[in-house]
Amino acid sequence: MTLKDQLQGQLTSLGSFAGPTQTLDFAEGGFTLRCELASLDRLGCEFVCLSIGTPKLAGAATDRLQKIASELSAKLTYLLEPISPVEVDRQQCVVQMRSSPPQKNDDGTTYYELLVKAGGELSLCRFTKATGNVRQIVPAQVTREVLLRLAGDLEAAAK
Repeated sequence: MTLKDQLQGQLTSLGSFAGPTQTLDFAEGGFTLRCELASLDRLGCEFVCLSIGTPKLAGAATDRLQKIASELSAKLTYLLEPISPVEVDRQQCVVQMRSSPPQKNDDGTTYYELLVKAGGELSLCRFTKATGNVRQIVPAQVTREVLLRLAGDLEAAAK
């Protein structure tokens, strides 16, 4: 059973809710999935963060992380905005990806951020930054189908 399958089972068994945040944790074949849900209904959900962990990326070279980031950039075209690598931290061995371009309006900027870390984690969150303020995590609104697809795509990228 994949992490995506386990997530689907949990979403099916959970009833609809709108806060407080519920965290779903799974492990399968050395991989872990963590999903912090802020709300859930029949069609969609809001997640605060979705992450996949794997020992297969422990000690990975920056080049490998950049390759994973590039593949994810090409694959995650179904998000609100396309995401692409914006920074490579060779010392920390992290590739940072963000919405490109982000959503902008009178209230500020909203964007996805996906981190690919050599410690063995891929994590996706959504942020907002109002003019003159620090950025804050905000729940990403997606359909159940998109959440499951994200889980499957992140799991595949971590292999």
